[in-house]
Amino acid sequence: MRVRNTPQQGFALLSVLVVVALVAVIATGILYQLKLDIKRSSFLQHQSQAIVVSAGIDAWVKKGLAFDASQNETDHLAEAWALPMFPIGFEGGEISGQLFDMQGRFNLNNLATADEVQQRRWRAILERLLGQQDLSSDWVAPLIDWLDADNNPIAGGAEADVYLLKTPPYRAANRMMVLPQEARLLAGMSDEVFGTLLPLLSTLPQITTINVNTAQPQILQALADFMDVTLVDAWVELRLLEPATDTASFRQFIQQQTGRDDSEIQQVLPDSVIGVTTAFFKLQGQIEYGSARLNARALYYRQNQQVNLLQRWIALVDE
Repeated sequence: MRVRNTPQQGFALLSVLVVVALVAVIATGILYQLKLDIKRSSFLQHQSQAIVVSAGIDAWVKKGLAFDASQNETDHLAEAWALPMFPIGFEGGEISGQLFDMQGRFNLNNLATADEVQQRRWRAILERLLGQQDLSSDWVAPLIDWLDADNNPIAGGAEADVYLLKTPPYRAANRMMVLPQEARLLAGMSDEVFGTLLPLLSTLPQITTINVNTAQPQILQALADFMDVTLVDAWVELRLLEPATDTASFRQFIQQQTGRDDSEIQQVLPDSVIGVTTAFFKLQGQIEYGSARLNARALYYRQNQQVNLLQRWIALVDE
C-alpha cells in the first residue's frame, strides 16, 4: 500500500532540517570562539614572554654601560654602546635595538636652573636652534614659567591663568618636565614646531651638559653664533676618528678653525654648557616573540659604573 506524505510530515522534516542547521551554526560559532580563545591565550602568553625578554634587555644594557664606564672617561659615537644591535634570534623570537645619548639633545629642563646667567645661556641656545629652522620661539618664555616653582608669569610667559581658560583646562606643572611630550601643552607651541623639534629634545631629571662628541649637528650649531654649518660639519667628521677627550680640546678645535680668542670661546662655551661624558641613555628596542611584537623604550642613568633604570615604556605593536 502506498504511503502518502502528509503536510504534517513535511513540516516535521522541515523542522528537523532547521534544528540541524541551527545546531551546525551554533557549533560553528562555538568552534570559532574556541579558536579565538586559544589564539588569544597563545598571544597573551607570547606577550608575557616578550615582556620578560625586555627585562633581559635591561640587564644587558646595564652591564654594557657599566663596562663602558670602566674603560674610559669619555663617551662618543665610535663606542660599542652607540652601534645598532641588529636582530638577534632566539628560540621563539628575536630582539633588536639601539642606545642613544640623550645629552646629545637639548634638555628642556636646563631652563629650570636657578642660575640666571646659565638660564640666559640655555635660552639663547634654544632660540638659536629654533631660528635655524625658522620656527617660532613664542613658547620659550612659557617654558620657563612651566618649569619654575612660582605662579608669576615672566615677560611673554604663561602661568595657570592662561591654561585654565583652555578646553579642557589645566595648570602649569611648575616643575621639571617628565617627558618631551609635555612641551605640546605650552602656550605658543604648535604641532609644526613640536613635530620638528621632538627628535632634538630631551627632558632629563637634572641640569645636564651637551656632549659635543655625540650631539646632533643642529644642537652643535645652536651652541654659539660662530658655530656655523662649515665648522659643525668639520667637527662631526673629525669626532668619528678623534673625539674630544675633554672640553679644552673641543675649544681648541674651534680656535684653530675660526681664529677666535680662547677666552671668548671659553666664555660662550664653559664647562657648565658642554661636556664629553654622558649620564643619560635611551634604549629603543623591538621584541618579537611568537605572535607578539613589542616596542620597548627605556631611560637609564649612569653614575660612575652604577646604572639605574629611570623610566620604561612598553607598547604593543598592532599588526
